[in-house]
Amino acid sequence: MRIAVVGMGVMGLTTGAGFADLGHSVECVDLDNRRIADLARGIINSREPGLESLLLRNRSAGRLSFNHDPAKLHEDTELIMIAMDTPVDESGEMLLSGIWTVIDQLTPGNQNIKRIIALKSSVPVGTSDRIETRLRGRMPQDQMPDVVYIPDFMREGYALRDFYEPSRIVIGAASQEAAERLSLLYARLPGPILKTDRRSAELAKLAANAFLAVKISFANEMAALAEQTGADYPTVAQSLSLDPRIGPYSLGAGIGFGGSFLPKDARALVLMADEAGAPQTLLEASVRANAMLPLRMVRRLEAAISDPSRRKVAILGLAYKPGTNDLREAPALRVISELLRRHPGIVLTAYDPEISVMKNPAIPATVSLCASAEEALTGADAAIVATEWREFKQISPEHFKKWMNRPIIMDGRNTLDSVALNAQGVVCIGVGHVPASPQGNGQRHKLPN
Repeated sequence: MRIAVVGMGVMGLTTGAGFADLGHSVECVDLDNRRIADLARGIINSREPGLESLLLRNRSAGRLSFNHDPAKLHEDTELIMIAMDTPVDESGEMLLSGIWTVIDQLTPGNQNIKRIIALKSSVPVGTSDRIETRLRGRMPQDQMPDVVYIPDFMREGYALRDFYEPSRIVIGAASQEAAERLSLLYARLPGPILKTDRRSAELAKLAANAFLAVKISFANEMAALAEQTGADYPTVAQSLSLDPRIGPYSLGAGIGFGGSFLPKDARALVLMADEAGAPQTLLEASVRANAMLPLRMVRRLEAAISDPSRRKVAILGLAYKPGTNDLREAPALRVISELLRRHPGIVLTAYDPEISVMKNPAIPATVSLCASAEEALTGADAAIVATEWREFKQISPEHFKKWMNRPIIMDGRNTLDSVALNAQGVVCIGVGHVPASPQGNGQRHKLPN
């Protein structure tokens, strides 16, 4: 099949390169000329394990081509997948201007080929219907494409695995013929195929992220309760994970969720539901709870060190999760913002193995970006682990004590062995449990809520 994928973020590029690897001819399209020029040279600006080699292999094989103009797609293109980013504004409204720009540039193509336009981006329910209506206003009836919705359930850092081993494939279509053609396309992938209508498919995408947001917020609320009652949340989470009705995933407590999908999809669904007259009160509460977590971490730091405005604090990890360099809505940035707001004189250093030390517009200029954990920790009065990179687990107690002015670690991801660190003279305070003091006297630090 000849395929075009529009939108060369991680998910769109993975989809395009993945289908090319399965033997299809794929045209990679993006409105950003520089991005397309970089991809044509094999340059990827995002960190995604395995994606660069996949791109290079299929580019060399001639199965990938690159184009910045949706109006100039190959006339024999059978399937156009739209995987563009859909950011939200402060109110939660999804901004679809990029999608409409592409839709308005599409041409009918070969009149002997029945085209399919498959939307993959997160969108408000009913967007596929609106796209079909818009196309009917300018496309010849005999060349009118079928519009379908195929939600993207890929995770950053695991995009290739999720493409080749999808948990499910949802095809929302009004045309039985289009649904069957797409079922054949996806038949080589192992995931179960669910065929449904377009609106149900659109809501399925938003609902998945909304449920994860609620589950993560629940975990963080339980962790806060555990701290105040002397319980150990990791043990509670382990118990919950063994319940088949709950499952083991997304039960870890920390400083909140971020990234390019979960926060924006949750806010968009809250707004859309309000406008539809079906308020999502549970999801709305989880969004509010997530927004409070950076302040909670800052207050924990304030309880651990005196006068933070005169101290040096290291931030370990900036990306919203390991396996990516994505800073969009990263909890670390919210923690940094809160620290700078409450303590103007504080000295902040930061290190992330996937974030360049060069100036980054997403990171406040007053934060010193470091090339190593050692550099960030040297002379620090405290540190906050904001991303659970494996590298941080390998820092020994001796190094924490040698590098830092005072070895006090606020482990915002429960990624370190707090018991071992505390036993060897490093104060390590995780989320959801209050560790014994380093002296081993059995007393526990009381932390504020």
